[in-house]
Amino acid sequence: MIYFDNAATTQPHKDVLDSFVKVNESVYFNPNSPHKMGLQAEKILLQAKERINNFLSPTQQYDVIFTSGATESNNIALKGIAYRKKQFANEIITSVLEHPSVLEVMRHLEEEGFILKYVDVTEDGQIDMEHLASLMTDKVGLVTCMYVNNIMGQIQPIEQIVELLKEYPKAHIHVDAVQALGKIPMKIQGVNSLSFSGHKFNGLKGQGLLLIDNKEKLEPIMHGGGQEYGLRSGTVNLAMNVSLVKAIALALDNLGERHRRLSSFNKELRTFFENYKGIYINSPENGAPQILNIAFSGVKGEVLVNAFSKLDIMVSTTSACSSKRGKLNEVLLAMDIREDKIEGSIRLSLGDTTTAQDIESFKKKFEIIYSEVKELLK
Repeated sequence: MIYFDNAATTQPHKDVLDSFVKVNESVYFNPNSPHKMGLQAEKILLQAKERINNFLSPTQQYDVIFTSGATESNNIALKGIAYRKKQFANEIITSVLEHPSVLEVMRHLEEEGFILKYVDVTEDGQIDMEHLASLMTDKVGLVTCMYVNNIMGQIQPIEQIVELLKEYPKAHIHVDAVQALGKIPMKIQGVNSLSFSGHKFNGLKGQGLLLIDNKEKLEPIMHGGGQEYGLRSGTVNLAMNVSLVKAIALALDNLGERHRRLSSFNKELRTFFENYKGIYINSPENGAPQILNIAFSGVKGEVLVNAFSKLDIMVSTTSACSSKRGKLNEVLLAMDIREDKIEGSIRLSLGDTTTAQDIESFKKKFEIIYSEVKELLK
């Protein structure tokens, strides 16, 4: 099997699995229990949070909240911030580039009376900074922007947005960094909150993380026993949290080499596709190296996914969270890409387990599929 769907999920690293099992076997106690073993578990939990800050943000300490995934992290952050600011800053700025776990929250908040503004997107998939500046007012309480787009791979100018928002102290910037961690060097100084998901960087499904510069900014959106500062009640899953720290450590440990290797694969595939008429590359050249979106103009993406799958090549049309909805992708529409290219687009997403042999095997099998569909290409 050639697995080119790493943006949907990745293979768990053995060390992460071992860590999860080890903690479940030896420190299965509830960190909220008052006895000495509970206190030991609580100490390990606090150490895990400290390590996350040291790994991700040694110069700016965040409050660390463990969740079940980025969807929950985004909901806690976006709703929690918006509700706190509703009386004095009820405007929210987002873009159609965001993941459904952000966009659907935005649409829900709009139904609740918040004023939602969409910032324009340039043809290369970047946030239009001039338009963003024109949308900013002292009524804007929340701006959300994903770091790396999960469909196309474009990297957003987070540092520029942070700099712009310094003039608007009421505005909180939330960054969905799910596709960035372990793939590109992240610069998060000044970002107010960030969300992550362990299974995107060789961790486990059900591992999520929310970093926020001040937990007091959040209005709780769920209530219970008061765990995680009262913002994410429920018995703490210590084994899951400790193994998430392991996944983060592994993702960052070899970042430079991984980035160079994936960039080399990305460039090799781009050069390869240039030899085939009717094949278009949608992803910008300066995007994150692990994601490459290509289009077979005139052939449906779903047909292509099935054809590749029969040859044991796993790819996807858009994101796994929205690929079955049967509508044109908003990200590609925002970039003014032709509808026939959108309908025929597939996403190749590489990862830690991708090898040079995978790339060579993919090229050979790609030629088989191309020969079957080339008469249909526009």
